[in-house]
Amino acid sequence: MLDFIEETYATNKPGTAEDADFILDDFWLQDTVVIENIERRHGAWNIFLVFAHHLQPLKLIKRSITNFSSLKKAALTAHYMRRLAAKDQRGTMYLNAQSININLS
Repeated sequence: MLDFIEETYATNKPGTAEDADFILDDFWLQDTVVIENIERRHGAWNIFLVFAHHLQPLKLIKRSITNFSSLKKAALTAHYMRRLAAKDQRGTMYLNAQSININLS
C-alpha cells in the first residue's frame, strides 16, 4: 500500500472518490465484538470502546467515550456502554485471541 501511495505521489495525480471508499465502508461494524477498555490518563479514568470484527480481529476501531475520576464509576459506565453499543447484548460473540497471528521475528 505504501508503494502505491509513493507511486501516486510521484505521478502528481489527484485522488478520486473511490480511493477513500474504505473510510465509508462501515458495513463490517454489524459483526463486531465490543470490548470496553479503561485507562488512567492525566489523573482520570478514560473509557474507550473497541469495535473488533470477530472473524478479522485486526480490523478494529477504538473510540473514546468519556472519563471519570472514580474507577468504580468508570467500570460501571463502561459495562453499560458496551452493552448498549454491542449488537449482541447478551455477550455470546467473543474474540478469539488465537486468531491474531502476529509474527515478531
